[in-house]
Amino acid sequence: MAEHFLKQAKQYSDSRPSYPSQLFCFIASKTPSHQLAWDVGTGTVQAAQSLAEIYENVIGTDASEK
Repeated sequence: MAEHFLKQAKQYSDSRPSYPSQLFCFIASKTPSHQLAWDVGTGTVQAAQSLAEIYENVIGTDASEK
């Protein structure tokens, strides 16, 4: 699936809407510790960047290098 976005990765990143901050507050409220978060399928890293405001460490992984 990741290969479908390779050609338009930059355009996708530039036009993708952001997530509301309430989403990350909700996620944080469900975790007992804020030492580490893992953003699976991080893509444009938008979620990882928001998680980094709450968690000490964030790991983002994605099948696509772009």
